[in-house]
Amino acid sequence: MDYITAVFQNFLQPITDLSDRMFQLPSGEPNEVQTSVIQNGYAISIIALAAFLLEGACGRARYFRGLVAVGIPALGHHQWKRSSAAGTLREFGETDLAEKIEEIFVVRDAIAHAHLWKGETAWTENDLRFAQLPVQLPGYGDDKFKRLVDLSSRTTRKLKLDVFPTRIHRGTAITVLKECVDALHSLELKYEEFFLPLRYRTVRLRGGKFPQFYRWVRELP
Repeated sequence: MDYITAVFQNFLQPITDLSDRMFQLPSGEPNEVQTSVIQNGYAISIIALAAFLLEGACGRARYFRGLVAVGIPALGHHQWKRSSAAGTLREFGETDLAEKIEEIFVVRDAIAHAHLWKGETAWTENDLRFAQLPVQLPGYGDDKFKRLVDLSSRTTRKLKLDVFPTRIHRGTAITVLKECVDALHSLELKYEEFFLPLRYRTVRLRGGKFPQFYRWVRELP
């Protein structure tokens, strides 16, 4: 029996642990420039792990889709091609989900590639604001970023996810988790017996509760 490596499901508990800790923090809204340093740290970590989870699951889905399509051949007897998470969802006919997931990877890129912005700030009405629109420094952001981001609001166009790194906060992370679960569940339903054994996976919360991961994410406020 062939052994196919897959670690994406191992992100479920770390994502839950980080989220659990983040929810213990004050949940105030960020200002125009930033959220709290601690909340930002948890939020960007959760988003990064969620993107890893989704990318790994999509790789497994593509692999088993190839096996199913050609009748479960021996490994290595047909061509494999690499594709993005959004590309995988499009291959499965999930165009709307693909557009949302592409926005999540725009945020992931802003975090992973440490996008730099520059802008003048000022205290106005006892709050930190931009005195003028900040600009992204040259060399950051690809074609996907330019297509999916509204630079005036510094958010993605469909999900309104923050791409300004210091403003990525609890709400951004929760939206990312919910959209990832929707995408994972959709892939899982395609060929349930092969793809993603995640639907009934449970995670451990503080207090000894063990909810199913999908349900727990969907019930997040």
